[in-house]
Amino acid sequence: MKQLALFLVAGAMWAQNIGVGVRGGVPLVDAFDAASGFLRSYRNVPKHFIVGPTFEVRLPFRLGIQFDALYRKLEYEGQGERAALRTTASQWEFPLMLKYRFTGGRTAPFVAAGGSWNKITGPTQFLVGTATSGRPIELLHESSAGFVLGGGLDIKIPVLRIQPELRYTRRGSENFKDPLGDLLKSNLNQVDFLIGVTF
Repeated sequence: MKQLALFLVAGAMWAQNIGVGVRGGVPLVDAFDAASGFLRSYRNVPKHFIVGPTFEVRLPFRLGIQFDALYRKLEYEGQGERAALRTTASQWEFPLMLKYRFTGGRTAPFVAAGGSWNKITGPTQFLVGTATSGRPIELLHESSAGFVLGGGLDIKIPVLRIQPELRYTRRGSENFKDPLGDLLKSNLNQVDFLIGVTF
């Protein structure tokens, strides 16, 4: 009986050190650097949400390890002499970060840093006004890696933790790039405002 009670107490303590929930927010910069040229032009189509699951293991000394899987939609339009194109895709971002909380109170500022890897899924390019679609000619890399930095507040309330934060991601290579010039490319610098809610 004593072993069962000890097991239940240890399990409850361990559960307090794991956070599972959802993280969402908005991008603060465009996904694409788009420009106009003499014969062609591109335009970023803003998408205003980011969302996905989040998981954190809280360690001693106010440290933690956090992993997210964040989803966002991407879209841009291209205009040539004779045709207009619309390109859509989904992007999954997988940041893995080490987090440090400056205090142990109910409202604790934190910083986080680590690596991030992304994956482009479902890329499709449509010829506007027709049913023609195919792989985007601007898709250069279906995945890329980089580093991520963040900072915010960890607010503890009964049952929940709420974590507003600003996050900066620097990617090592573009997912999309104009093959005929420099009129379109993925923005290597991403800044997001995110709010995490974990149990």
